[in-house]
Amino acid sequence: MADSNSIAVINLGSQRVGGAVFSKTSGGDLILKRYEFVEMDGDPSVDVSRLPQMKAALDELVSRLKIRGQKIWCSVPGHPVFSRFVKLPPVHGDKLSQIVEFEARQNVPWQLDEVSWDYEVVSGGDGGEVEVVLAAMKREPLNEWYDEAVSCGIGVKGIDVGPLALYNAFRYSYPDVEEPALVVDLGARSTNLIFVEGDRFFTRNLLVGGAAVTNAIGKEFGILFAEAEVQKCSQGFVALGGAVEDHPDEGVHAMSKVMRNSMTRLHAEVMRTITFYRTQQGGSAPKRVFLAGGGSSAGYVAEFFTEKLKTPVELFNGLRGVQLDRAVKADAAAVDAPMLGELTGLALHGTGSVPCEIELVPDAVASARDAARRAPALVLSGLCIAAALGAAIFWCKQADTAIQNRTAAYQAESVTLGALSNQIRTLEAQQQELNVRGAQLRQAVTDRSWWVRMLNTLNQQFDNDLLWLTVIEPLKDDKPLTTSLWASDNERSSKAEPTKPNTAPVYALRLQGLYRRNNEGEQKVVYDFAAKLAKLEDFGITDFETNRDKYVKVDSGVDEDLYAYKFEIKMPLRTPLQFK
Repeated sequence: MADSNSIAVINLGSQRVGGAVFSKTSGGDLILKRYEFVEMDGDPSVDVSRLPQMKAALDELVSRLKIRGQKIWCSVPGHPVFSRFVKLPPVHGDKLSQIVEFEARQNVPWQLDEVSWDYEVVSGGDGGEVEVVLAAMKREPLNEWYDEAVSCGIGVKGIDVGPLALYNAFRYSYPDVEEPALVVDLGARSTNLIFVEGDRFFTRNLLVGGAAVTNAIGKEFGILFAEAEVQKCSQGFVALGGAVEDHPDEGVHAMSKVMRNSMTRLHAEVMRTITFYRTQQGGSAPKRVFLAGGGSSAGYVAEFFTEKLKTPVELFNGLRGVQLDRAVKADAAAVDAPMLGELTGLALHGTGSVPCEIELVPDAVASARDAARRAPALVLSGLCIAAALGAAIFWCKQADTAIQNRTAAYQAESVTLGALSNQIRTLEAQQQELNVRGAQLRQAVTDRSWWVRMLNTLNQQFDNDLLWLTVIEPLKDDKPLTTSLWASDNERSSKAEPTKPNTAPVYALRLQGLYRRNNEGEQKVVYDFAAKLAKLEDFGITDFETNRDKYVKVDSGVDEDLYAYKFEIKMPLRTPLQFK
């Protein structure tokens, strides 16, 4: 069973997976209990094969460290992480978070919902300019690495960034370094530069690493990457400049020259970064240089950088300030110390006491933390619901007794109300009968004034004395309901036919009259008069202009001997009088 005081950490490198188990003393110091490294084969720049190889390496590492089932902190390399140092105006609290998020949207090359990102204040405050570092990684590869780790039987507390974990380890291991320093982390796929100056730091990732040296050796000698890697690790060293004796083995000597050429390209990138740091970031030139990572074990690499940088160069001791357990061999730990910096930084992050607390959170961890934050509220809600249910049950029992008593009273009162209800229904029937009779009387009063209102409405539509009406009669299904006084006998005997069953009769009003000759457009006065009638509420004809010949018939005024000419207007009634 795992010790509850132990801190398990894993560094997910590009070529090597490292892990360690630390514990903490009562004074807060770290104790290294055990550590392991597992190498991965192949070119680390080939991403297709990395995940399967990393899973196999992780599974082996977990077995060696005996940490299966434990919660761990792990770190990812610097090359898949986007980092940017941003200077902000003097702000504090929530406003700082809002401005940092705005800067993240401007600087991160992906949408923020596609990445896991965090920030840390580097320097500033107290009313001055604030500098922060942004770190962002796409969710997809981060979640993939998390899934691979979980599939090996371990839990992940959090994920740190390799160069930032190394910075935390430097601050812990070298508290006495006051001059500007540079930590060069020589990785397999890339190189991380960490500038440390007081409480301020700056990092940059260079896509030049040990794999570039191995590829150069393989290209020079025409061998595969795996064989070139073996030769580099077993016999390789960086050739020294100046007048030095050549290596007796010509192959080894040629390989050292290839490695020097590759390291020279790396040196050029380092110098460009130093210049950028001094000019753009306002930093100072480093006075001390520390080499860390797997590449620091190459022969004469420290001498090479000393020659090129003209600055004291030493190997970084990731275990400086860390106590060793009796099970750890001191000699082996001293050799591996430059490669244990990230693991020490992760252990410090696990204790919660680090200057840079940036963390990249996978989706599964974010969901678990959100659920843990809500758990107390959910428990409290459950207790409140249980208490509410208990109170409700007690109230219901009391209410049931009261309801039974009231029910008996209501039943007695219901008998009395039932008798009153029968009386009300009898009165309602009488009222309905009277309403029917009253409706007939109201309709008779309304019909009595219908013709008066209709004639008054027609009279108001005359604008001039150019036309007058001679006949106003109602029509039912296009036949008159009354007989004209001067109609013939046949017309007197003709009556409107009865309407077919289930068919509503169509009522209309026929207007006949004369219009006299005029200068207003002759028949136009009739059409204008009819158009006004069509807009009245009694008729409401909407298609008059397009079908006016359907409603109006006008004799043409071509006979100059006549004083006036006949016209006829038929208007369907919208709500006609109930003609009998």
